[in-house]
Amino acid sequence: MKGIEELRSTNVGTWPGGPAAVNCKGLSKGVVKIGWSWEAKFVYFWQGEAQLAEYLHAMVTLPGCTSDFCLVQEWVDFDFELRLFFLPRRDWAAGTPLQPVYEQYTAWVNDEATDAPGSFLKPNYAEVLARFAGDEKALASAHEQAAKASGPLIRQLLTKHSEPVPFIRMDWMVKRRGPGHAQVVFGEYCEVGADCMKWADGPPTIWHEVLDFALSSH
Repeated sequence: MKGIEELRSTNVGTWPGGPAAVNCKGLSKGVVKIGWSWEAKFVYFWQGEAQLAEYLHAMVTLPGCTSDFCLVQEWVDFDFELRLFFLPRRDWAAGTPLQPVYEQYTAWVNDEATDAPGSFLKPNYAEVLARFAGDEKALASAHEQAAKASGPLIRQLLTKHSEPVPFIRMDWMVKRRGPGHAQVVFGEYCEVGADCMKWADGPPTIWHEVLDFALSSH
């Protein structure tokens, strides 16, 4: 809990009160999981330190579990998830704008009484716009913010490893915060092999890019 609070204190650019209303006066709700994915089987929603301790123990003692740690995150309010697909060129220069080649949406049906994710949905543009009360300006803002923030995050990867990546998917949790305004919170990096779902041309597009990368490196 202390570690997450320290991270919360360093966050910048989030909506006043943090990314979730339930935690605006202090950390009280979050997620514990094995692995990064929200839609995985072993994802538990915790409320309070006692329940977090209970779920941590439950996670690491699962039959067949060999992990000696779990991932713990604060709760994020979001109406849907925005997934951006990028194909950075090998010669992509830091500071140069990077635009996604494809975008898609996902969502979950979560019940307040449950402690794990509900049904996984694949809404279209009209359906996510309805979740934004028809606010096209707010939805456009969400897309713009996510695309703009993705470039620096992808560049950050190059500080960890100098080899460029041929493909990366950036997942963002999106929440309408008022007329014309949206909050976007980074969810996760997804590497080559990430699910393309409705993007029928995704796999051949991505793997052609991967092959070009491999051939151009020799």
